Amino acid sequence: MLVVIGDLVADLIVLGGAALERGTDNPAHVRLTRGGSAANVAAAAAGRHPIRFIGRVGDDTLARALVSELEAAGVEVRVQRGGRTGAIVVMVDAEGERTMITDRGAAAELDAIEPAWLGGVRWLHVPLYGFAPSRSRRALTDAARVAAAQGAAVSVDLSSVATMRGLGAPQLAAILDDVRPDVVFANADEARLADELGLTPAADGAYVVKRGGEPVLVHQGGLTTAVPVERIDGVVDSTGAGDAFAAGYIVAALDGASPTESARAGGDLAMSALRRPGAL
Repeated sequence: MLVVIGDLVADLIVLGGAALERGTDNPAHVRLTRGGSAANVAAAAAGRHPIRFIGRVGDDTLARALVSELEAAGVEVRVQRGGRTGAIVVMVDAEGERTMITDRGAAAELDAIEPAWLGGVRWLHVPLYGFAPSRSRRALTDAARVAAAQGAAVSVDLSSVATMRGLGAPQLAAILDDVRPDVVFANADEARLADELGLTPAADGAYVVKRGGEPVLVHQGGLTTAVPVERIDGVVDSTGAGDAFAAGYIVAALDGASPTESARAGGDLAMSALRRPGAL
């Protein structure tokens, strides 16, 4: 069982809204979709491996719709409920790059996780967002320890430059030391900031750096391998591409693939996210 812990929120995708004229109408294509990094990974992995999502949502109509949609995608869903469900406005420019305005809502208030929800875990994946609030940080750190005690692999996605900066180098280093991830995922900006902060992500495991259309870099055991990725024209929206990559990588690794082979599988799955608006 692959278990993913983190956010399930609503994404309001705004295509063509990156350059706004203040004080008047700005035509754009707007879509309301299911989002949240952890939920995206779960949805992308569904049908490829048994998958369970764990998170916290509001006690509201929006939460019920999001949970139902994730379950319909083939994900086993376990959620705490309270407060209001989070939402993110995603502004997508002409090149498919996105800028996000985030309100994590209840997702930022994750509490201690029921031990039974971690039953049968073979791999636990956690985006960094969940480590920002102190309460959910404790819940995720405890979950990682429970998973590791069951022999499961653990992966962390650095997720966000803003979140990394907010935590700061000492706190980030402490999180990585406590969780001891077998795999850390980062994009080029996150990897650059990790270098600036003097961090050594996944010192004893694999550190996987995604670089858009450039080869993925897999750092492990003092060696670095460049894994080519397919270049595509006409990127619609990069939302969820990194999450799809993580899903493809993890599923391949659970099937026995090497880190290099897993990175190639991650790149293949990420391509599907680039060709559509919103996350998978």
